[in-house]
Amino acid sequence: MNAVARPEIDPHLGLDLRPEATLHRLDLSVSVVIPAHNEEPTIAAVVTEAFASLDRLGVEGEVIVAASGCTDKTAENARLAGARVVDAPIGKGAALKAGVDLAENDVVCAVDGDVRYYGDPPLVALLVEPILEGIADATITDLYWRPLYPQLWMCGFFAPLAGRLYPEMLPKVGNTPWSGQRAALRHLWQTDLPDDFTVDLALLLHWNRQAQRLRPVLAGDWVNPQRPKPDLMRAEFELLVTTAIRDGRLDPRTRFMLEDWFEEMHRLMAQYAPDVDDPQRFEARILTDALTRLPDRLGTGA
Repeated sequence: MNAVARPEIDPHLGLDLRPEATLHRLDLSVSVVIPAHNEEPTIAAVVTEAFASLDRLGVEGEVIVAASGCTDKTAENARLAGARVVDAPIGKGAALKAGVDLAENDVVCAVDGDVRYYGDPPLVALLVEPILEGIADATITDLYWRPLYPQLWMCGFFAPLAGRLYPEMLPKVGNTPWSGQRAALRHLWQTDLPDDFTVDLALLLHWNRQAQRLRPVLAGDWVNPQRPKPDLMRAEFELLVTTAIRDGRLDPRTRFMLEDWFEEMHRLMAQYAPDVDDPQRFEARILTDALTRLPDRLGTGA
């Protein structure tokens, strides 16, 4: 059988290769926004590390703490550490919006008020540096240490479904796209954010559409309290599917098949037994199950 004649593809297509540096450090100011709900034990350290990052980056900036329905000394401790404090309604999204609304600088970096990061450079500097260097306009942390629950979210829900609906997004978001530690140029922070914890996924979907260079940034050891959010995964499923229908990535008539798939995967994820299952093997099995069970034909709304 004769080989099929294929047209040649120019390997230089679209490239403007020049024997010189084309990237230059940008002179940008930075606002650090810290949403916090009753984070009295940790907020002062997070604020102090944010200021240390601004000094390390050598940029003008500010640190804003959005005290979300706090009933402890979060706001007082934040002010004593030098932050500008704004009162916000309860809800991570509501707090983030309140802080971003006050931010006036070129770059906005968000970090949670309960995160203790042990790497060097500190977290804000790690996230903002690629933007200042011109190699990213939005970043998200790719965290080294991960509790199992978020990894189940990644393996059993997000990666299989987002990989089908938004395949271009997965290479841009790293292993922990659920992370609230992220930074972007100011114009990429939209104002119509949800009030609850789905705000991180909403930002991810928005940046996938609007950011030219969304990139994960490798991060080191960290820890934060693990607070159960039993309804969050379902809410994020609804957000992802609804957005995909709106974007023409999913035929609304096939939504019921994904509903059944999600409920089955949630049931399988809930079977994890800490004293019996090896976490990595369980994650791998969940990912295989999710990909195998995902409906083949979802179609688009076109």
